[in-house]
Amino acid sequence: MSIQSLYGLIKKLDLWNSPTLMTWLSYAARSVTNLGLLVFVLNRFTPEDNVLWNLFATIVGMQLLVDFGFRQTFSRFIAYAFGGATEIGTYANPKEIDTSQQKECNLPLMTSIVSSMILVYRWLTALLFALLCTFGTWSMLKPLSSVQEVKQAWIAWIIVVVSTCVVFYSKLYLNFLEGLNKIALVRRVEVYTSAGTILSSYLVLIWSPTVLNLMIASQFWLLAGALRDFILCRRVENGLFKNVSIRQPVGMEFLKKIWTPAWRSGISGLMSGGVTSMTSLVYAQFGSSVSVASYLLALRIMSQIREVSMAPFYSKIPLLSILRVKHDLTGLLATVKRAMKLSHMVFVFGFICVSILINPFLDLIGSKVAFVDMDFWCLLGAAIFANRFGTMHLHTYTSTNHVITHIADSISGCLYIAIAWLLSGYIGPYSIPFGMLVGYVFLSWFAATYSYRSLNVPVFWRFESKVSFPYIFIFILFSALIIYFTY
Repeated sequence: MSIQSLYGLIKKLDLWNSPTLMTWLSYAARSVTNLGLLVFVLNRFTPEDNVLWNLFATIVGMQLLVDFGFRQTFSRFIAYAFGGATEIGTYANPKEIDTSQQKECNLPLMTSIVSSMILVYRWLTALLFALLCTFGTWSMLKPLSSVQEVKQAWIAWIIVVVSTCVVFYSKLYLNFLEGLNKIALVRRVEVYTSAGTILSSYLVLIWSPTVLNLMIASQFWLLAGALRDFILCRRVENGLFKNVSIRQPVGMEFLKKIWTPAWRSGISGLMSGGVTSMTSLVYAQFGSSVSVASYLLALRIMSQIREVSMAPFYSKIPLLSILRVKHDLTGLLATVKRAMKLSHMVFVFGFICVSILINPFLDLIGSKVAFVDMDFWCLLGAAIFANRFGTMHLHTYTSTNHVITHIADSISGCLYIAIAWLLSGYIGPYSIPFGMLVGYVFLSWFAATYSYRSLNVPVFWRFESKVSFPYIFIFILFSALIIYFTY
């Protein structure tokens, strides 16, 4: 097939505007970047530098905790307004839905939402800067002092602090784009900045492999991504953002409507991703450099598998909110089932591939960091699978704007911490993934119960028999076999 005919096929099928395909393409570019960097970092950096590099990435990821649920909330509200909602309400009971009114974008409501979003993100960015300068710096004292080039490490940390704050504020533009369901556009353009990250990072690691140079290269392209979202935001929908981002007083009653679901989502983020990130930071204070590097390597790879596998579902989240406000329950159910099934399939396939290839791969590149034992890896995989299952059902129910994530993730996080602490003296590092698994199993049960109800699914078997159960069986069977043959 010629390039011209291939382009014609892509255009005919409208693949460039597929949110799932473009999200996968963007995540694939990021995965290539991370995999390539991982090869060089494992091969050329000491365990201490490996720990520092991974902790920088962890700190950058923790900016979502300061967001405190506003990102999800604003994206959902923007989707409501764009779908024609007359107010910010809830859509939790499918039996009480009125399908007679379906309107175009509600400009006054959209203006109120965007004005509030700009105000909130200014204050959140100031809070993030303060936390990074205080708690963030304190948590990095030991890792920064353990490397050979201490001065360069501190300069790299300053760069991370400044760029993280700029990128965090730019999330308000991404919120707007995602709320308008411009997922395909955003992810398609992300590929170009990912390509820049790949090229510049590789050049750094070939000619001048230091943590400082690597962070300069990566943070530059994060800032370029922030500028990218700003430009896209002002161009889509005939400049809608410029029309609705006018300055206007933000009423306290309206802010309360935003705050109620936002703080619940914020507690959720703190007790889910926050607990996992804090575990890494705490472990880095007491564990040996070798053991911490192995754990962070496994967690980083598992997070990458999780991210790629969630693409089919995350790309549909704005659509779920639009379908809710338009009261299309049939389309909503079909979209959720298709996205979840594809997500489970990708996760299990990725888990199996990494399980088989990771140790030969590390031997091939001469890695200075060993991988965790396979039983630890499988236990971590089971925990993340349960987390994904529960998270997808939580997002499905949250599209109703009745947020319960703070309850689910708080109990789940407390179970994780309690189990990990109680068993740490008996099974050591294994208490971490085991605690995760216990907490996330509760999360799955709790979230699925509400999700089925909002989708009007009377029996869970009708939903999961073809969505998740086949992949749960494959995961358990493979894990048992690989552990058996490993030992």
